[in-house]
Order: sequence, then structure tokens, then C-alpha cells
Amino acid sequence: MLVLLSQAAFATAKHRPWDRFDPTVAAALHAFRQTDHWIAEEMAINLDGNRLGRDNESGSAFNFDPSIHLRHVVTDLNGDGRLEVFLLFAWPGIVGNQQIPGVVMVRDGPTEWRIACDIDDWDIIGPRGGIRLLARRDHGWRRFRTSDGLYAWRRHPDGRMECEPRGPRPR
Repeated sequence: MLVLLSQAAFATAKHRPWDRFDPTVAAALHAFRQTDHWIAEEMAINLDGNRLGRDNESGSAFNFDPSIHLRHVVTDLNGDGRLEVFLLFAWPGIVGNQQIPGVVMVRDGPTEWRIACDIDDWDIIGPRGGIRLLARRDHGWRRFRTSDGLYAWRRHPDGRMECEPRGPRPR
């Protein structure tokens, strides 16, 4: 009888793999944290003191926690098969009452990430938050829009592509 019950339980069991943070996002975030960008420098400061991840009155730690404070979009902006990553840092330590700062991370080689530009967005506050990929292309790269405005691509003198704000902000 016990054998029959254990076989019935096994037949209804479902295998569930462990979830993990998107490895492309993790690589882009790691590379970002190695830069001298002002947000990366803020992330390097230990705001929790001697007890990392401490409980406080707000119920969460003060340090940057990607599982809570990071928004991301992963897409191929130029059709080369390598994914680019939009990182938005919804971290109360740096946001305040303004738009949420972020960056666009691109790869120059198989593993060499760099910041292509800074962006801002309202995230989930209001109907216009989020990345909107546009059909128009600059040097083969898709333009995009955030709640902050339109971004286009230009070729840097060293040959690398960089994004930059263009046009008026949406009202």
C-alpha cells in the first residue's frame, strides 16, 4: 500500500528548476558597478553600517539591493545578436521625488560592457514609464523613448556608438 501511495505522489510531482537573475543583466550590472559613474560610487558605500541588511524602521536595508531596486530591459537594439541592457535604479537612496536615473549598457566585444548613455524614467509612476523601442534607426541602432524623452544614437569619434537625448520631453 505504501508503495502505491508513493508512486501516486511521484506521478503528480512537478520538477521546478531554480530561478536565477538574468545572467545578461547580472553581467551588465557587475560591469556598471566597476565604473566611476556617480550611481556606482553610491552603491559602493555601506549605508547599513556593521550589520549588513539590517532591519530598520522602513523594513528594508539602506544598501542597494538589485532584487528590489533594479528595473531592467534586455533587448538587441542593433540586430547584431548581442543583447543591450537598460538598467533603471529605483533606489530610494538616490531617487527622491524626481525621475529614476539609469543607464544603457552595451558591449564592444563578447564580454566588454560599457555605458552608452544615462537615461531617466518615471518607471511605474504614471502611464508613460518604461522603454518604447522605435522603428527609426541611427547607424543601424533603434531609437527609444523613456518618459524623459527621445534618445538617438551617434557614432563617437573612436567608432563606438553612444545614445543621447533628442527632441522635447513628452508632456
